[in-house]
Amino acid sequence: MSQANIPNITPEISITLDDSLNLLLASIALEELGLSHIINAEAEKLQYALGTLPGLTTPLSLSEVQLVNDSVKQTLLAAIKHEYILNNKLQAVIETPLRGASGAAGVTGATGVTGATGATGPSGATGPTGATGPIGVTGLTGVTGPTGATGDPGATGPTGATGVTGPIGPTGPTGLTGATGAAGLTGPTGATGLTGATGATGGIGALGPTGVTGDTGLTGPTGPTGVCPCVTGPTGPTGGSVTGPTGATGATGATGATGATGVTGTTGVTGATAVQITTNNGFFRTTGAVIIAPGVAIPLDENFTLNGTQISHTPPSTDILLAPDQTFYISYRTKPELPTAGSITPEVALQLNGVTIPGTNSQMESLPGSPQAITSLLSNTIINTSSGAPSVLTLVNLEANPRQFDQTTITVIKLA
Repeated sequence: MSQANIPNITPEISITLDDSLNLLLASIALEELGLSHIINAEAEKLQYALGTLPGLTTPLSLSEVQLVNDSVKQTLLAAIKHEYILNNKLQAVIETPLRGASGAAGVTGATGVTGATGATGPSGATGPTGATGPIGVTGLTGVTGPTGATGDPGATGPTGATGVTGPIGPTGPTGLTGATGAAGLTGPTGATGLTGATGATGGIGALGPTGVTGDTGLTGPTGPTGVCPCVTGPTGPTGGSVTGPTGATGATGATGATGATGVTGTTGVTGATAVQITTNNGFFRTTGAVIIAPGVAIPLDENFTLNGTQISHTPPSTDILLAPDQTFYISYRTKPELPTAGSITPEVALQLNGVTIPGTNSQMESLPGSPQAITSLLSNTIINTSSGAPSVLTLVNLEANPRQFDQTTITVIKLA
């Protein structure tokens, strides 16, 4: 993506309010892309330390891996703080009011013939007050204070009772049997008495072709959720704002003699309506956890915000339709299920018309027994849609196994 061009501002600024808002949006998008590269670099650093990337000849010790993990955690905490600042900056740009350019002044009518001087009448009414001077430019919003320290994690709530199992739906036709995977190695037999540790699970065999899906049975009621008495850290102080000075009041005009009314001049042409760069935007989310098969998109069951005509979505479809020949800023966030044992490598990416958008992949690796430094997959990008029909935007599970995803959100803003 090309860098934003800052216009020459000497000896005076010669950009419009619309130009400045577009430059601010471009700067936000560039900072978001920079953060995504930093997060990806930290993930690759952790993968290198764990030996999943080529180049490390001697495996690191557990203490060295923990040091690398602490370094990654500190970098991610700094990135999260910067995300709060960028979010406030984006809100300030979106809420800035816009106005169209003033129309050209109408042609002045011809001066009427001066009438005969009449008797002196009473003093005329005071002339209208002169126009109020323009309001000073609103100062920039102050920088948001640093986020308070994270409170200690609350105690884990008791596990909710298992919900009543719903009735079993009718069995669909049996699909073709897939090839049997290789049997895993048998774990060592534990000593008599206490149960020994279970042996490692063998690799999953290749999946056979999927059979026709039977009708889904009724879902049983969800069991109660455990209570988490977590303590939220204190909120940082709010930055101040400076209001520009009010313009001076114009002088009162003198009362002139009443003459014959001149011919009314023609009305000037109405100025063009200013472009509202924030007219088209959308925020879509999935309110619960869903299990997604490999290569399948995550459904979005709620349009939390949807404005304008250039973006459309019908819940709970997986597809967001984007108008052709447009530029959009897109970001997403989703939380994969983390196992208590075994390792996983969940991965998702944005796709446009079924093709993965370069640079939008987000992947993590969960190792058994290690602390989870990353709990969400996220990325962002700026794209141009092609001509013709609307483009289809989806968020797809790229892992080779089914995976549960929760708290999925997608933000789309039309830039031009």
